[in-house]
Amino acid sequence: MAYIDVKNTLGKHICVGIFSIGLAVILTYLFSIGWSTSFARVSFFLLFFVLIIGPIMRLIRPKESFSVFERPWTWRGELGIWFVITSLLHFYFVMDKGFIGWSLTKALGGGIGGGGFGLANLIGLIALIMSLILAATSFNKIIKFLGIGPWRWIQSFTYVVFYLVIGHLIYFQFFTTHGSGPDWFGYTSIIMLLIVVVLQAFAFVKTVKESKRESKKHQKQPFSS
Repeated sequence: MAYIDVKNTLGKHICVGIFSIGLAVILTYLFSIGWSTSFARVSFFLLFFVLIIGPIMRLIRPKESFSVFERPWTWRGELGIWFVITSLLHFYFVMDKGFIGWSLTKALGGGIGGGGFGLANLIGLIALIMSLILAATSFNKIIKFLGIGPWRWIQSFTYVVFYLVIGHLIYFQFFTTHGSGPDWFGYTSIIMLLIVVVLQAFAFVKTVKESKRESKKHQKQPFSS
């Protein structure tokens, strides 16, 4: 059984929105960091949630009444859209609170050099552009227009975005000369990366085993005349 989220609801958007903004406020004041950093971290948490829901659902095979949130796979659309919103807010604050008049040179921190700061931003900018495309195809009418097959193919690039974001984050945290080096979130992001990879691997193995089991089952069935 495939768990597909083809409907976004206002109630879920409000819940995810309150969670996202609230978490950004908590991170900002609890750790004394800027809004650009807090929204970047919130967006990463949201993307992490989007990517672990699928493998977990494939491993658990829940019933329709699974969890107090009803069907958790139906939250992926809202989580994905708010990932893009918080990513845009991160970009907004990085660009000194303004989208108008921004330049690629400014976004890249004066160039690809600069202790790797510009390269980290370039990776993040590519991820943001891809995320906007994914967000545009996450609404009900667009999904119905495209059809499930093409929509699934487009949404599979969510993993590409995730690994680009990981590259942006880890490169910025561990390899640039910007800032004072990795903090707690840098190490946390590596743990989250490992969780996603492990869940993907287990879900893949289970899918292969089930496919082989179904294939053997069909082979054993006698042919009817």
